[in-house]
Formats: sequence, structure tokens, C-alpha cells
Amino acid sequence: MKFIILLSLLAYANARIPIENCDGIVVHNIKHEQQVLKNDIKSPYQLALDYNTNTLFFSYSSSDPEKSFESAYINLKTNEFKIITGINGGFANAVDEKQNIVYLGGRDGIYQFDYETKVATHIDGTDHNIWQLFYKKDLYYSKYPEEHVYIFKDHQSHRVPELIDTQGMLVAVDNFDNIYFSNSSGLFVHKKIKNYISYVGDYNINGFTCDVNGKIFFSTPDGLFYIDDSTKKVEKLTSIETVYGVAIEADGSIIYASEDSLIRLKPTKTYCYSNEKISL
Repeated sequence: MKFIILLSLLAYANARIPIENCDGIVVHNIKHEQQVLKNDIKSPYQLALDYNTNTLFFSYSSSDPEKSFESAYINLKTNEFKIITGINGGFANAVDEKQNIVYLGGRDGIYQFDYETKVATHIDGTDHNIWQLFYKKDLYYSKYPEEHVYIFKDHQSHRVPELIDTQGMLVAVDNFDNIYFSNSSGLFVHKKIKNYISYVGDYNINGFTCDVNGKIFFSTPDGLFYIDDSTKKVEKLTSIETVYGVAIEADGSIIYASEDSLIRLKPTKTYCYSNEKISL
């Protein structure tokens, strides 16, 4: 068995060009190239992928001072880009994959996007100033500036009971119903089984997302991270300067938002290592 594993590792190493001291972006020891999907957009934020249509929804800073923020999307198959109309101060985005519903958050509540008309329509039930949206079985959102976390269900909003005594600017829920949230003090998790909140780390989080399998990722202004849902530990994927958000495509490819662009990280054949040893 060890011989087979060794052969597999050697074959993998031979398939890529080993280089010590790689420059650029390296994820899991593989050098990645940057592919610009969309540029000339100011501070793209709150990325959310609709895997059914391969459409990336995001918000960005508007040049119109009366609007402040706008919601938009880019179809990753066709590269179609469009600003979404009908929403007041579009700032947040989330997708219910099972029911094919795209939710958008504005300064006066939650909206639903219509693919046929390309217009967002306000949903009754809340008029809160939405900071962030996250969908996991139900729709979660945070309210600005109070930093209160809500759940929106059956056209009604109520505070998330587990977070009633704390603040949350950004929120995410894993496959085990553990609730991760961040505020000015860092990253925390409410563990479902034990019903208590614990401190995860001092991370300045500006975006949560999950992949097609429900695994949680997040971004900070200087890097991309992944949360192992079995150990609850955070793994740093890579360091990048000036990150505004992150999304994970169905094939695992990473898309991140820079100061003025949406960028996909494409793996190369360059394998980066530094004094690595293989233990068998």
C-alpha cells in the first residue's frame, strides 16, 4: 500500500513543475494564475453564486451618490454583466439553490430577483437595513447598524435566538447547524449540540460563503480562509492583498473580489514546495 501511495505522489509531482520559492498566489501548494472576470467595478462585495445558472451576484459602490450601492450579476458562462434594477441600495446577496430563489438585501428590506425580467421585487415581512444575507435551510441576515442577526421565514423576521445576546455583522451556518458569526471582536461559533458560543480567532472578516457542498469559506482584507467542519479549525488558503469577498465555483475554483475587479484563480502546473518531507 505504501508503495502505491508513493507512486501516486511521484506521479502527481511529475505532472507539475516543482519550484522552490514560488511568487504569486499559491493555494494548497499549487501556483494559481489570476483571470479577470470583470473589472472597473468599485469595491465588489457580498459575492453569492447561483450554481443552477452559474451566475455570480454581488454588490458594489455606485458612482451615483444617491444610490451608494448597487446590486449586479455576471453570468460566468456567457460573461453577461447587468446591474439589477428595482432595489433600493442593493448591498447583500444569497441563493436558495433548492428552490431556485435569489435574494437581495437593500436598505429597506429583502428583495427577490426575477431571471426573466432581470428586476428585483421587494418581499413583504421586513423593512430592515440589510447588511448581509446567507442562506442555509432558511434565510439569515444581519441588520445595520445594530449588528443584530435575524432569520427570515414565512414572510416573518425574528432575531436568531442563539445570538440574541451578542452582535453579528456577518453570519454563516455549516452543515451541522453551527452558526459562525463575526463582529469587531473577531470570529465566533455557536455550537449547536453543546448550545454555547466559543471564540474562534481574531479575524477581520469581510465575506462569508459556502461551496456547493456547504463547506464554509471566508475572506479578510489580506487573505482567503476555509473552516474545517469536522475540527472547527480555520485553515488559511492563501494571502492576497486587498480582498473584498470570495465565492467558490461548483468545480472548486476560487473567485475573489479585489478593489476594482472580480478575479478567478486558475491552477497551473507549477507545484510549489519548501523543504517538504513525505512521511509514509
